[in-house]
Amino acid sequence: MNIKGSGRILLFVFIASAIFFGSSCKSKKTIVTGGALQPKEHNQIIEDALSSEVQYRTITTKGNIEFKIGNSSQKAPAVFKMVKDSILQVSIRIPILGGEAMRFTITPDSIIMIDRMKKQYIAERFSDSKVIANFDFNFYNLQALFTNKLFLPGKQEVQQKDFQKYNISATDETYMLQTKGKSDLLYNFAVDASNHVVSTLIYNEKKKVTIQWSYTDFIKDNSLVYPTNMQAKVDVAKKRLDINITYDKLEVNKPFNIDNSISSRYTKVDFSDLIGAYIKKK
Repeated sequence: MNIKGSGRILLFVFIASAIFFGSSCKSKKTIVTGGALQPKEHNQIIEDALSSEVQYRTITTKGNIEFKIGNSSQKAPAVFKMVKDSILQVSIRIPILGGEAMRFTITPDSIIMIDRMKKQYIAERFSDSKVIANFDFNFYNLQALFTNKLFLPGKQEVQQKDFQKYNISATDETYMLQTKGKSDLLYNFAVDASNHVVSTLIYNEKKKVTIQWSYTDFIKDNSLVYPTNMQAKVDVAKKRLDINITYDKLEVNKPFNIDNSISSRYTKVDFSDLIGAYIKKK
């Protein structure tokens, strides 16, 4: 399959990153979020949403993810590791046997994908990509997306001086925060009465890019509140990817090791050579 330009890179990022959160049987009690909104000033809405975010240095979790492209669907166990502002890594495991089949590593500078079954890998620096230059969706935005945080395209953090970059409207149950990025992509965040981001929508109708990411089944885990169910619908360059993600518990600020090694026996290949086998036409 040939996915051109921005569609190819974006589809890869979301296939790779979608595996970061797995599923297992829930053991935590789901809490009720939402309700009627209380009147607030513009800045207070943003400050409250930022204050509700999970504070962490590291996160790890394990489980499964199922994603569907056209009539093809796949499900596999995975182990996810995140070091804030530094690295996102996922190890895809072989069902039942448990050995590693694939590993994705994303840093602020690069993307590496290792396919142990084929003994191949790809490695690309963001600064070398002409495609990435057309977008300002970066590593930090991806990190925020998977921890249901507000973000600004191309920025590492949302600062008070940036609050006016959001246009805010409201329904009975959600505040809608909208901002704009490169290539006229619109970023829409729905924040409920409990101050949590419950949906993120990124789209540009003319460029045929739509990413809808929804968060549900919030739990209270000690002092942390976070969603344990995420549903993603990604439409890029006429290609549809559906992702259903659930997980039991995030391990926060627990020590772990990160393995960045690549075997000298593996062959470096082009993006399309490695990814093409896993993305089939409808």
